[in-house]
Amino acid sequence: MHKLCARQLAKARRADGEVDLAVLADLVSATYDEADLDRQRTDRAISQMIEEVERLHARLRDAFDVVPEGLALLDENDRFVMWNKRYAELFPDLGGQLRVGLAYVDALRVVLASGTYTDAIGREEEWLRERLDRHAEASSSEEQRLQSGRWLRIEECRTSDGGSVGIRVDITELKQREASFRLLYENNPVPMFVYDAETLKIVSVNDMAVAHYGYSREQFLALTILDIRPEADWEATLEAVATTLDDRRMSRLWRHRKANGDLIDVDIYARPLRQEGRRTVLVAVIDVTERKKATEELQRTREFLDTIIENIPVTLFVKEPIEQRYILLNRAGEQLFGRPREHVLGKTVYDLFAGEAAEFAVAQEAEILRGDRRQIIGHEVMDTPHSGRRLLSINRMAIVDAHGQPQYLLGVAEDITERKQAEEKITFLAHHDALTGLPNRVAFMQHLAEHLEESETSQAPFSVLSVDLDRFKSANDLYGHPIGDLLLREVALRLEKTAVGAYVARIGGDEFMLLCPDAQQPAASETLGKCLQAAMVEEFELDGHRLHSGMSIGIAVYPMDGRDCKTLLANADAALYRSKAEGRDTVRFFEPEMDRHLRDRRTLQNDLATALQRGELSLHYQPQARIDGEIFGFEALLRWSHPMRGAVPPSVFVPLAEESSLIIEISEWVLTEACRAAVTWDRPLTIAVNLSAVQFQRGDLPNLVQRVLLETGLPPGRLELEITESVLVGDFLRVIGLLRRIKAMGVKIAMDDFGTGYSSLSYLQAFPFDKIKIDRSFIASIGCNEQANAIIRAVIGLCHCLDIPVIAEGVETDAQRDFLSHENCNEIQGFLIGRPLPIMSYTSMTEGTVQVAWAEHALEPAAPEAAGLIAPIARTAFRRW
Repeated sequence: MHKLCARQLAKARRADGEVDLAVLADLVSATYDEADLDRQRTDRAISQMIEEVERLHARLRDAFDVVPEGLALLDENDRFVMWNKRYAELFPDLGGQLRVGLAYVDALRVVLASGTYTDAIGREEEWLRERLDRHAEASSSEEQRLQSGRWLRIEECRTSDGGSVGIRVDITELKQREASFRLLYENNPVPMFVYDAETLKIVSVNDMAVAHYGYSREQFLALTILDIRPEADWEATLEAVATTLDDRRMSRLWRHRKANGDLIDVDIYARPLRQEGRRTVLVAVIDVTERKKATEELQRTREFLDTIIENIPVTLFVKEPIEQRYILLNRAGEQLFGRPREHVLGKTVYDLFAGEAAEFAVAQEAEILRGDRRQIIGHEVMDTPHSGRRLLSINRMAIVDAHGQPQYLLGVAEDITERKQAEEKITFLAHHDALTGLPNRVAFMQHLAEHLEESETSQAPFSVLSVDLDRFKSANDLYGHPIGDLLLREVALRLEKTAVGAYVARIGGDEFMLLCPDAQQPAASETLGKCLQAAMVEEFELDGHRLHSGMSIGIAVYPMDGRDCKTLLANADAALYRSKAEGRDTVRFFEPEMDRHLRDRRTLQNDLATALQRGELSLHYQPQARIDGEIFGFEALLRWSHPMRGAVPPSVFVPLAEESSLIIEISEWVLTEACRAAVTWDRPLTIAVNLSAVQFQRGDLPNLVQRVLLETGLPPGRLELEITESVLVGDFLRVIGLLRRIKAMGVKIAMDDFGTGYSSLSYLQAFPFDKIKIDRSFIASIGCNEQANAIIRAVIGLCHCLDIPVIAEGVETDAQRDFLSHENCNEIQGFLIGRPLPIMSYTSMTEGTVQVAWAEHALEPAAPEAAGLIAPIARTAFRRW
């Protein structure tokens, strides 16, 4: 203003410096006129603004009223500024009291007084304080249940000027839907849970899920959806979550883990939800574990049945009942028909087979389908393209429905061509020997019984010949079983060719039986026996080998030597036994004296069976020494003191033990007793024990040796097991394997009676023996037989070259010892050192170092054979026992 007056004075001042009042008055008047114009313009603008504000206020009021939720605007003093119609409708108790400037707290008190808020009844002041505290917050949200049963969601937010905006939303229908959903969710018989889409944390779970999974509700709500799945499924789970959030229903088979760790198979139905502003997923779980198991079991059963049908070794086919066309054929059927099933299915039997075979099949199937018979089993002949004519056993049957109507025609066809041939062969083999084709023992006994029955009526004599090849075992061992089999076939041919009219049978091994029906007895039998022997004189030429074989024959004549099968056979065997004992290759008729010897032998064998239990068996020990006289070990030798017969030689009772398999039990006892005795010696001397070939054929010898060593505590290095070359004959590889197992324990293996067998050098090459024993027969010939001297030198030299210790057995004189010393034989055994005696006789040797003082030893005569006993049949590895 001062500047305006200064400008006007400046304009009214004249040149002389005086103010021209008229000019000044004009200037002031013009200024007032311009100000009046500005005022008028301002009034018009204010009027326009008021109109615009009123118009905007009206629009705002209209907008408030249009909003379906209740809205209220409060100033900084919490007084009502504005509200819409919906707000007034929600609180009808306010009535005319709802006005601009009404305090919010007063409005609350009016509503409280009317009992609108059911949660506040009885605690009005407390409820009011809580409500005002929430109202004072920057923003708040809560739900309130009204007395009318409706629900409001109250949302409030403070404005920047300190006022607030309040929204009241009627959520009654939402609450009703939520209650319905919760009722359906909580009580649903299907396990259900809800998880947070962001954190994957389970936020809700129904009762059935708690019961089904085994978690408590608290445990469940501490898990994520990954925690109930195997780790291998996590990646797929995360991908599935993303798919579900795209608002697409997700259903697939999963694996879930229960609280006890069990995995279950579940079918998942998932739906995305929005819950309190969060993205969640509702999951319904259908446990299909049992259903899956049942399905898999059904599938396995189907596959199993398909596999069985496909691989059953007989033809299986199925036809439909109308035109009898094939609808199923298995693999065996393809092979039988000689064509793939594609060329069979859909065809009839006329398309595949022609002639009588097709007509016969159709007739049988028609009979079944008519119901005359439900099943027909029969044999049919079929010509096949690949195997010629085949004999089939076909079982046809109708598969009917509940009304008895045929649904399928099932057929099972088995090719029994080979079976029939086998049955015929079995029938033949049941009465014939497979190797020679001769009748066997069964057939011979049947024939003998029939002939005996006829002879009882006719009183015509006949004879039974028991035949045994001489030295067959030696030939078998020397040339092997294939040559032995060839020999038996050739012998059978010669017997049949020579014994015309006689019934010839092979009983077993190298034993044959003949029934001579000629009534001119005993002359006819004697003649036949000589003819049989004559037939064996000619050499056998077998696979490049030429060999001789004699024949021992025993004869029993009906009726003087027996009137029944058992007696005749026993007496023929007794005569054979005498024939072999008297030098072999002889013919002997039965004599009563033979029966006495046979009974005596059987009695002795029976006594041997109980000798071990009665304490009649014992061990004697013979010392072994180095050539300088130092004792280094003993050999354990078995003795039998019979209560009636006295001392029975091992050459007599050991063969009996081997024949009856008693040798297994006796040998185990010998090994155990020898090791148990050796453990008690002060000196660590070796103990040598003989083994029988039978032990390698039966039982588990390595385990026996190991068990005895463990039980007795004897160090394996102190045990030496002696075998003869006869042990290695037969299943050579198996015996070598057993010896290697025993040797691996640290036990020594020695070859006894070296030089008396057939293949000694090959055996030395095949197995690393720890010692070789020169047979006593060579030692006894020292100084008497230069050939024996040469053999001994050769054996000792061979063993030195192979770095194998050698011991000479049967050394009885100083001359023999001197010869062996000169030939560098390291060790000796025999009467010169000591006889086989009980171990207490050698206490001085087992307790301290003993050096034998060489001197002439008086030789005692060998023990005589037991009175009344037959001579030994064959030399065995146990002859010194």
